[in-house]
Amino acid sequence: MNQRGLVPLLAWVALFFVLSVPVPAWSDQAVAPQAVLPAQTVAVDDVVLGYRMLGSGKPLLCITGYGCTMDTWDPELLTALARHHRLILFDNRGMGTSTASGQAYTMDRLADDAAGLLAALGIPRADVLGWSMGAMAALELGLRHPEAVDRVVAYGAAADPAVVTEAVDGLRRMSGEAFVAQLFPRAWAVAHPDAVTRLPKPAIAPNPDTMRRQRDAIAGWAGFGDRLAGLDKEVLLVVGREDTITPPAQSLALAEKISGAWLVRFSDAGHWLMYQMPGDLARVVEAFLDRQDALTH
Repeated sequence: MNQRGLVPLLAWVALFFVLSVPVPAWSDQAVAPQAVLPAQTVAVDDVVLGYRMLGSGKPLLCITGYGCTMDTWDPELLTALARHHRLILFDNRGMGTSTASGQAYTMDRLADDAAGLLAALGIPRADVLGWSMGAMAALELGLRHPEAVDRVVAYGAAADPAVVTEAVDGLRRMSGEAFVAQLFPRAWAVAHPDAVTRLPKPAIAPNPDTMRRQRDAIAGWAGFGDRLAGLDKEVLLVVGREDTITPPAQSLALAEKISGAWLVRFSDAGHWLMYQMPGDLARVVEAFLDRQDALTH
């Protein structure tokens, strides 16, 4: 992805997240819960990561996706999860409040950053929720640092990096109108005409160089191969049936590789389903993370 091609994509990501009116959620909250707390920072490896913690209970590390900061998590989703979990939100290296370094971006490095953050915060083990690129990083985290991970929720994940790279490159070629039109399934968008205006409003816009490096990390990632067969973790895979970025077939392929994995597919939902159905998504995640007995398919 060259710099010229990246600029239009950044502009429409900014339209999606930054230029929306400052009404951040689907609930009655006036302010996103993560925005109330000032970001803190901690040194991790060769960078400084910005993070926030909210809620109480068992730790839940939240890893966001391509081109996003921790401000882009849906506020209603966070409010629901924070009732019973201590959420650890953070900006991936080079995004938002986190610094970058000269090292190449890789999926392994993103997973190592997450493990390093937990260690720096004195959290020996946590559940993990990852979205999109963050979902792949969450699974890599479970593979590379199993001692730091309990259960994994992979929302909008992919088994084939080429699928995600193609989708990202397709987004950058879109016109502004086309980009906005693909955010939500058409029928749902028609029924919710104010959806785009209710999106979260991050304080810091995406960094163009970091977006390029994140894209290159996805493109250069070899995928999971057969390694997921050795993932000794309980995993919930979540995807929208209308997801065009990480299509449902990708989550199904992952479910077939992970022993005992759960797969939940939301009807009439796309890649940004957390903005469509935050309450439903929270209930599914809670049911998976908080159960005490074994579940059956």
